[in-house]
Amino acid sequence: MKIKKIHIENFRSIKELDLEPGSMCILVGENNSGKTNLLRALNLILGETWPTERQFNEDDFWNRDPSKAIIIRVIFDEEKEYWFNKFKLLVAGVQLTVSVYKKKTGKKTPGEIRTEFVCVDSKGKVLQYPAEPLQVGVQYKGQWYPHRVSSEIKESMPFILVDILRQYERHTPGGRWSVLRKLYSEVNVDFQRSTDEVQMINETGEKALVKRKDAFEKTVKSAYEFVKTDYYKKIEEALVRNTLEQMGLTPEEGSIRLGFKAYDPTNVYKSLELFVEQMGVEVSASEVGSGLQSAVVVGIFRTYEELKKEGAIFAIEEPEVFLHPQKARYFSEILEKLAENGNQVFVTTHSPIFVKIYRPEDVCLLRRTTQAGTYPIRKSKIEIATTTRQQLRLFTEFDAQRNELFFAKRVLLVEGTTERTIFPLIARSLGFDLNREGVSVVDCGGKTKIPLFVQIVTAFSIPFIVVVDEDIHKIETSWSTEKVKKVEENNKKHKKWNEDIVQAVGDTGNIFWLKPHLESIANLPQSEQTKVDRAIEKFSSIEKLDIPKELSDAIIFLMNIPLG
Repeated sequence: MKIKKIHIENFRSIKELDLEPGSMCILVGENNSGKTNLLRALNLILGETWPTERQFNEDDFWNRDPSKAIIIRVIFDEEKEYWFNKFKLLVAGVQLTVSVYKKKTGKKTPGEIRTEFVCVDSKGKVLQYPAEPLQVGVQYKGQWYPHRVSSEIKESMPFILVDILRQYERHTPGGRWSVLRKLYSEVNVDFQRSTDEVQMINETGEKALVKRKDAFEKTVKSAYEFVKTDYYKKIEEALVRNTLEQMGLTPEEGSIRLGFKAYDPTNVYKSLELFVEQMGVEVSASEVGSGLQSAVVVGIFRTYEELKKEGAIFAIEEPEVFLHPQKARYFSEILEKLAENGNQVFVTTHSPIFVKIYRPEDVCLLRRTTQAGTYPIRKSKIEIATTTRQQLRLFTEFDAQRNELFFAKRVLLVEGTTERTIFPLIARSLGFDLNREGVSVVDCGGKTKIPLFVQIVTAFSIPFIVVVDEDIHKIETSWSTEKVKKVEENNKKHKKWNEDIVQAVGDTGNIFWLKPHLESIANLPQSEQTKVDRAIEKFSSIEKLDIPKELSDAIIFLMNIPLG
C-alpha cells in the first residue's frame, strides 16, 4: 500500500495543498516552508496515535482562523473491501476534519474543537453505510452514517515516522508502528506455529524433546519463580483478596485467578529490549547518546531493507542528522532501495546528499508565501535518457555539488570547474555574497549537458541564467586549408550545441554568451592544468572596475531576477 494522493486544507502553514507522491518523495525547502507540517499532517491520520480534539488548538488552523475547517485526506493506490449491514464499502483512503462548534450542541459550547475521522473512496468522497441491514428487493429509505475509521482500518495503514531526534525508544519491538515490530511480528507467527523440537531436562531429570514454544514457556515459568520474593507474594495475595472482596466473593468462591507474567505469551518478541555494552557496562539502547541511538535506528532500517520487506510507508525527518557525510550517502542508498523494494519513503532534508540530480522526479520543492501558504512543486516525469541518467549518477555519486540546485533561490549554470570557481569571487567583488543570497553556481559538466540542467530548474520554477562560451571562431584568410576545415567543423558542432541551449532556455535574455570563450575574455590560458590556478589568482582580489563586463553583467542580472 502506498499513498497516491494527499490533500490538506487550512492546517498550520498550509492553506491548500495537493500532492501525488512517488515511491520516493524528498521534501526540500527553506526553514519554515512547511516540510514538518506536511509530515505532521500525515502522522495525525496515519500514525500511532488516534487524532482527537485534544491534539488541536487555534494555532493549528491556517492564519489562526478556526472558522475554516482543517481537512487532511490521504488516498491510497489500492482499495479494501468492507461490509456493514449487508452493504459493501470500498475504502480507498481516510479523511480527518477538524472544525469548531458554531453553536451550543449538547454539552459542547461554541468554539470548542471537534474532529471527524472517516473513510473515503478513490475520489475522496466520504463513504456512508445504512443504519439498518439492507434487505433484498426492498428499497432502503432509512438513515445513512459516515463510515468512521476503525482499529482494523487504521492498523492496515503501515505508517512509520522517524523524527529528527531518532530516539530508539520509539522504534522498539513493542511499538505498534515500528520497523522492528513489523520484522518481529513475522518471527512471532513462525514461533507460535513452530512444530520443531528442542532438547531440555524434564521433571525427572532426563533429557527429552519438547516443542520450542513449550520449552520456552516452561523455562520462563521456572525462572520467574526466582523473582517472587516474600514482599512480592504479599502484594500479589493482597491484590487477589481485595479484588475478590470488591466483587463480593471469597477466595474459596472466586472463580477468577489473578497473577503476573513477565511476557505476553501471544507475542514473546514484543518485550525484547535492545542493549548496548560499552567498556564492560551494559545499558538500554534508549539510554545511550544521540549519535549512537541514531546509528541504531539507521541500522534497523538497513536490516529491514536487507531482508527485503515491503509494504510500509516511512517518513523520515532530516536523515543527515548525527551522520558523517560518508554514512549519510550510505543511508541515502538504503532509503532508495527501500523505495525500490515496494515501500514508500518520505524524507525532509537540507542536505544535497539525499537529493539526486539524475532522479528529479523524487524531489518535491515546498515554497511558502503569505497569500498561498505552503505549496508543492513536483514533476512526476522529466524526460532524461537512460544513458544520461547513468552519466549524471557518476557525476554526483561522490560530489553532491550539482544537487545543490534544488536548495537554491537562484542558479547560475556554467560549463565547468573554472567558471564555478571564479563567479563567487566576481560576485564578492561586486558586493554580493552568493551563499547568503542562496545562489548556487552549478558546473554542468560541459556545454552539451546544459539543456538538461535548464530542463530541471525550469520544471521546478527555480530562477536561473546560463553563462556559456559561444565557441564560434572567425576564419582568417592566412590560415591553411587544413586549419580552416578543422575550425569550420568545430564551429558547426558548437553552433548545434548553442541552438540546443537556446531552445531549452527559450528566453534568450537568460543566456550570457562569452565570445568566443572565457579564456579570451579573462585572458586565461587554454590549458586545463593551469587555467583554474590562474583564474583564482586573477579573480580572488580583482577590483570591481577590472571585471570583464560580460561577467559582471551576468551576476548583476541574476541577482535582480524576481524570486517566485
